[in-house]
Amino acid sequence: MNIKASTKIYGIFGHPVGHSLSPVMHNSAFKALHLDSVYVAFDIQPRDLESAARAIKPLGIAGVNITIPHKESMTFFLDKISPEATLTGAVNTVKNENGKLLGYNTDVGGFLRAIKEDLGLHPNGLKVALLGAGGASRAVLSALCMNESSRIYVMNRTYDKAKRLVSEFKKSFKDFSIEAVSLEDKTGVENALSISDLLVNATSAGMEGIDPIEIPLESLSKESMVYDLVYKPRETSLIQRAKELGLKASGGLSMLLYQGAESFEIWTGEIAPVEVMKKVIE
Repeated sequence: MNIKASTKIYGIFGHPVGHSLSPVMHNSAFKALHLDSVYVAFDIQPRDLESAARAIKPLGIAGVNITIPHKESMTFFLDKISPEATLTGAVNTVKNENGKLLGYNTDVGGFLRAIKEDLGLHPNGLKVALLGAGGASRAVLSALCMNESSRIYVMNRTYDKAKRLVSEFKKSFKDFSIEAVSLEDKTGVENALSISDLLVNATSAGMEGIDPIEIPLESLSKESMVYDLVYKPRETSLIQRAKELGLKASGGLSMLLYQGAESFEIWTGEIAPVEVMKKVIE
């Protein structure tokens, strides 16, 4: 890689971020299209996010991805955010355009394309059990609501956070059936799973170094499917358990790919070399 004074710098803000495949994915895309650009990882503690966000403009960083745990907090430091990011209240992509920081949420489109490609699913009419109430969950919930899923259960350890998220989305989607469920409520969790077509893990649980969430997958029907946004390890314990039960399941590598391709196109204006990006992360 030939770094020059003219090289554009892109990166990812997150904590932890050492597991991220985004650098190798985007750098392979830059190389394939002969773009004078480089992508690096920035491990940003929550207490340092504001300083890092304020540094994007003076350092001339061209764009950044935002990952756990900064997707919601980053919105406070941007000049403008897209409709999808406004709805989700979270951003995962920032473009520095002539000194203005523009925020996007490509997780929405990335999730939709991932469940279509991996599981053959379209959200229309789906009944979904969604684990988590953070930034990634908001993107998944936005994708489901905007595409008319029929019923969504937001399941979270902190019940009040799930209730606040549900209440917020009901203001925009008044006719939707969205319900908060505490993960401490065993009966509520089992009931939600029993009627769900799809279980989505939108938490960091199961990521390398982080304990998985214990969830009674036996409550799912035999036709139900599982999608885990975590992509490292490639098969989390949740995915492994689902497959042992004979359920169709997929990890988050495909969502990483498709949201990354959309981010790449926002930054560069070029069509992302998806096959190149896919090959290198696989």
